[in-house]
Amino acid sequence: MMTSLKTGILATTLMSVLLISGCDDGKKQSDESKVLHVGTFGVSIGFSYKQNGKDYEGYDIATVNAVAKKLGYDKVELTTADMTGLFGMLDAGKIDTIANQVEANDKRREKYLFSQTYIYSGAQLVTRNNDNSINSIENLKGKRLGVDVGSSKENFLRQNYPNAGIDIHTYDEPSAIVQDVALGRIDAYIMDRAGAQLLIDNSRLPLKISGTPVYRYQEAFPFVKNDKGEALRKRFDEALTALKADGTLSKLSEQYLKQDVSKEQ
Repeated sequence: MMTSLKTGILATTLMSVLLISGCDDGKKQSDESKVLHVGTFGVSIGFSYKQNGKDYEGYDIATVNAVAKKLGYDKVELTTADMTGLFGMLDAGKIDTIANQVEANDKRREKYLFSQTYIYSGAQLVTRNNDNSINSIENLKGKRLGVDVGSSKENFLRQNYPNAGIDIHTYDEPSAIVQDVALGRIDAYIMDRAGAQLLIDNSRLPLKISGTPVYRYQEAFPFVKNDKGEALRKRFDEALTALKADGTLSKLSEQYLKQDVSKEQ
């Protein structure tokens, strides 16, 4: 009788442990499913950057947070890397998307799915404010040009102007590029038009926007081309449509960029 009682108690205890363990696993899976994993460059003034030790902020970060909230996520977990590293993490499934001025060009569309546009921009030249010799790509022959490493602008120049005589210098941080332009170490910087004036104003360096955009483009959130990526892209589009309709994107753009880049100008 005592043996049967002990066996029953042991069985009940084991069942309780298994049930609790199962509940914990389910909770972990549930919590994990509510985290949106996002990659970002983290050094783009106005778009994705840290200031005074605070959390990352900017138009890209605020937009992806607004999308996540609209879709019911509990939090957005950010991972930083340069653009090449970010796409590598996206390919490996370590992040769900990238929030950092990702140009949705034809080459990238061959490999990735993209949400609808949330930034309308272009590739803009920035030079010293006393240099009137550079207003276009053609003026860069024999000149030193700074670009963000692994960026679409670097790829665009190397593919479309391989014999233009442009001395291309790659950098990990935009702040280092503008410093070198101001000091005359390089002659120009090609960057995202949407953030060009903001970067100049914040740097307080003797710089200016030169000429019209080298080319115009749209920026969006990229996703891996599979069923999971397609499902998430559709949900992002639904959220972005709502955020455009209620004026949230315009408000966030004006807040961080002092202009509305959410609409085509």
